[in-house]
Amino acid sequence: MHGFTQIHDPQTLKQYSLTILKLYKAFGIDTNKVYIYNPADIPAHAQLNRVLTCITIMGTMERMHSYKDALAKGKAGET
Repeated sequence: MHGFTQIHDPQTLKQYSLTILKLYKAFGIDTNKVYIYNPADIPAHAQLNRVLTCITIMGTMERMHSYKDALAKGKAGET
């Protein structure tokens, strides 16, 4: 899901995904034992993200490095 916010060209995103899959295979990942999937292909990931975003308290958010970085860049609170 993060790739969608950082890479706007669908062809580039697809190429990066295929490169990662090739690296996994090169490192010896046994595809008979490991299931590799793209979270963007499963709507429940985005749906769960929405639910968790709605119930996360500010105290927790303020301790997260990614939130602090986004806040410093003026991007905190964007959806």
